[in-house]
Amino acid sequence: MLGHRRRRRLALVGYLAPVTLFYIGFLILPYLSLLELSFFRYSSAKLYIPQFTIDNYVAVLTDPFYWLLMLRTIGLGLLVTAITLLMGYPLALMIVRSPPRRKTLLIGIALSPLLINLVVRTYAWLVLLGDTGVINSWLKAMGLISLPLPINGNWVSVTIGLVHITLPLMVLSLVAVLENIDRRLAEAAVSLGATDTRVMRRIILPLSLPGIGSGSLLVFCFTISAFVTPALLGGNRVSTVSTMIYQKFTFSANWPVGATLVFILLAMNVAVIALHSRMFREEHDHV
Repeated sequence: MLGHRRRRRLALVGYLAPVTLFYIGFLILPYLSLLELSFFRYSSAKLYIPQFTIDNYVAVLTDPFYWLLMLRTIGLGLLVTAITLLMGYPLALMIVRSPPRRKTLLIGIALSPLLINLVVRTYAWLVLLGDTGVINSWLKAMGLISLPLPINGNWVSVTIGLVHITLPLMVLSLVAVLENIDRRLAEAAVSLGATDTRVMRRIILPLSLPGIGSGSLLVFCFTISAFVTPALLGGNRVSTVSTMIYQKFTFSANWPVGATLVFILLAMNVAVIALHSRMFREEHDHV
């Protein structure tokens, strides 16, 4: 019996070894290298001097500019999460309540943004939202506007692009939970005289909170970490923590501060994940 368990453990180690080595080599070691770099001194001549210091973290965390940058990034994450939830919840309900063929079609439509490369999708929005783009050209042709709408190269275009990218993540999370809700609960409530609004508010919505939580977590973490969409759709007028990291490693060549911002962004994601875990663990314990 003991030998059988040992063989099973060795087999499990063998199965996990490639994945473990991959993560160690391509995730953990690079992060450790960046962590070390974040404690080095900046040098305009040598990029950095390998001398331990916490000045980079002190400089970032005491500078109002970086605090405003982080607050804007968090605000963007909250806004995109709220919009995707408002748009994704009705779509997820429609998918769950549709017959099989229509459900397959709707899921395909909902997931279609994931079938196109991220850069291609972003450039497509540039074509649509530009001053001479499709939207402004049509509105001008219909006589609704005389000047192009300011929907390109700002927070509006970045928000639209991120909502388009992250909406499938929200829909998938909601569909997975809504499909597991017993429909007999709603039918029983209706037979007892409950209106559709009351059924939604008292039964469907509370039971779908895990999907709302997981979808919101995915969308928020993706949004505050996104780089391509804010960089392309925002131009030089939209700055997030991710775009600032890119600037520090390229144009400014301040690698220590760039590495510091990497771990501040990582800490923001970890804090949100920990908050999500605590909220839903407490809810589960209460139930």
